[in-house]
Amino acid sequence: MEEILIFANPIAGRGLGVVIARRLEHRLVADGYRVRVLLDRPDQLDSCHLVGEGEDAARAAIVIGGDGTLRSVTQRLIDSNAGAPPPLLPIPLGTANLMGQHLGARWDLANIASEVSMAVRNRRVVHLDAGRANHRIFLLMVGIGFDAQVVHELDRVRDGPIQLASYLLPMVSAVSTYDYPAISVTVDERRIFSDEPAVAFIGNVAEYGVGFPVLPLARSDDGLLDICILPCRSRADLFNWALLAAAGEHLQAEGAIYQRGRHVHVTSESPLPAQMDGDPGGHTPVTIDLLPFKLPFIVG
Repeated sequence: MEEILIFANPIAGRGLGVVIARRLEHRLVADGYRVRVLLDRPDQLDSCHLVGEGEDAARAAIVIGGDGTLRSVTQRLIDSNAGAPPPLLPIPLGTANLMGQHLGARWDLANIASEVSMAVRNRRVVHLDAGRANHRIFLLMVGIGFDAQVVHELDRVRDGPIQLASYLLPMVSAVSTYDYPAISVTVDERRIFSDEPAVAFIGNVAEYGVGFPVLPLARSDDGLLDICILPCRSRADLFNWALLAAAGEHLQAEGAIYQRGRHVHVTSESPLPAQMDGDPGGHTPVTIDLLPFKLPFIVG
């Protein structure tokens, strides 16, 4: 009897994640699987003995929640397994749900149990790159600078589930207080940007939380990280880059730097906030590289 793991963030969708988890459990048990449901918050999961190996390996790990939940669960599965996790099946239930968009996940809530059961049975798997920033997993993108300050401020004031409107006050605060510090960026041991105010984005996918692609040339399976650096000395520069990015014209603008590589190192004179997949990711210096293996995802 094959095992299926179901992870559900208990606050996702204001409790809807737990409801979906129980519906999936009922259907998958009826289909002959051994099912384990874990309803802990992602940061409270114990990574010890989450998954087995060989014949005891789980057939799938279903993750119900947002991008942060998916990233945290993936981290703990990798820590538990000391390698690639079982095939991941995301059920997006967050704010941006960028990985769900990237994978084309479109579950019909009314028929989600039968749709997920079919996806698990067919197990059509794609293998995607994933990165590490200071040894922590990210699936989508690392942002360093202004957007990370917004994320850090949101994390400081948040209380429960977040919506797009939750970003408004943290963004106003960041606009008022961000001081546009200088950064330096090294890619594959070659310095490509030195000691100038800028914001930087490093990642695997084109999608970004505000709805437009910051890394429009990124491919999630090419074994490379995409790096975008935008010189930014003032609030006027910040707004100008935002408008250009929304129009898809930021890479053609003067000063923009776009590179690909496998190892990235970002430093600054004073600690600068970083974000990973929309969650706080510590501060500079940040060292970023790719995992030595690709992650398996089940697509419907």
